[in-house]
Amino acid sequence: MTIEASVVVPVVIIGIFVCLLGLILVYERGYILSEERRALYTIPLVNIRNKEVEAYLNSQDYTKAVVLGSAEVVGSSSSNKATCEGSLHLFGSSEVDAEREIDVRMERLRRWQFYGDTYEKYGD
Repeated sequence: MTIEASVVVPVVIIGIFVCLLGLILVYERGYILSEERRALYTIPLVNIRNKEVEAYLNSQDYTKAVVLGSAEVVGSSSSNKATCEGSLHLFGSSEVDAEREIDVRMERLRRWQFYGDTYEKYGD
């Protein structure tokens, strides 16, 4: 009985410890991803019009609730896409990325109207 307790109890304690560390890792990745998406989907219209999306994304604080590790997030934007590329440093490095298309509705609407007319002519 003593041998069983000296083997089973440490294994159970180590298992619980590993589960807690895994939950902390998942929480921090999820939090950083949610902050990236919040920043991407709340870009003010003024910043989009003035082409200051990258400056807005880089001014945000994405790591308010990071408990154990450290995180870095870099925002960037191209013509119609804004991205946040982050890395979480906790038990190694883990990538956390999010992206969003910006201001492409009119182009898609024009394309839909053009192909919609073509489809109606040749669809039947």
